[in-house]
Amino acid sequence: MICATMKDAKARLNSLVQSAEQGESVVLMRGSRHVAAIVPISESDLDLNIPLTDEQASRFWQMVDKEPLEELRDPKDLLK
Repeated sequence: MICATMKDAKARLNSLVQSAEQGESVVLMRGSRHVAAIVPISESDLDLNIPLTDEQASRFWQMVDKEPLEELRDPKDLLK
């Protein structure tokens, strides 16, 4: 794990991101407090659970606009 102050991180952000790409976690500090982290991620970390087509997303948001929040059905019903 690499620790860097905010000032140091601004000066060498590119190398810190490269370290994260290689699997290293980077902790950013403000003074002696840990405030954020740069961590490695993969494509699978960014996958959506339920991919929607544009048409399905449009129908979903139309339903949201029409129905009170407590009456919404399961979003999976829209995929049918």
